[in-house]
Amino acid sequence: MRKAILILLLLLSISALPAAPSFGYSLSPVGVSFPSSSYGALSLSAVLAPTGDVHAGDITLSVDLSPVKPFFEGVSLLISTPVFRLLDHPFDWAFTNSVIWAPSISAGVQYRLGNEWNVLMGFSPLSFQDTAFIYEFLSPFAAYSYSGEDSGWGWGMYVMRFAYFF
Repeated sequence: MRKAILILLLLLSISALPAAPSFGYSLSPVGVSFPSSSYGALSLSAVLAPTGDVHAGDITLSVDLSPVKPFFEGVSLLISTPVFRLLDHPFDWAFTNSVIWAPSISAGVQYRLGNEWNVLMGFSPLSFQDTAFIYEFLSPFAAYSYSGEDSGWGWGMYVMRFAYFF
């Protein structure tokens, strides 16, 4: 009886692994235009996926690094979730393996040098999920800057973002 209970507990713990939280990182070139300035940078991100492969409620902490001074452009915190998920989609021809088409929306905040705070809202229509990767292409976002007299709307775009999960 003890062996049966141990085997059952082992099987239950293994079955919970696909739903376990995962952690990953991503890289992306990004371009941003605000009322006060604009920049191009490489966005380095740490991603926490609390729902595992579903990727609902992913939390992303990003740092934007520019190739010209100032090298540090800003840090942002985003929460994203897929709008829907399709395995049989019109983009199958672009991938050799089976991927899930999962357009996602995101919202968050950004801090930039000079005590500038921004609210970000994004949409990633070309987001594809694999077992250990998320591929995103041409993901625009809107930003509202709370920087006093230079406050106003801006926009940006992640050209392509590749996230790898452990």
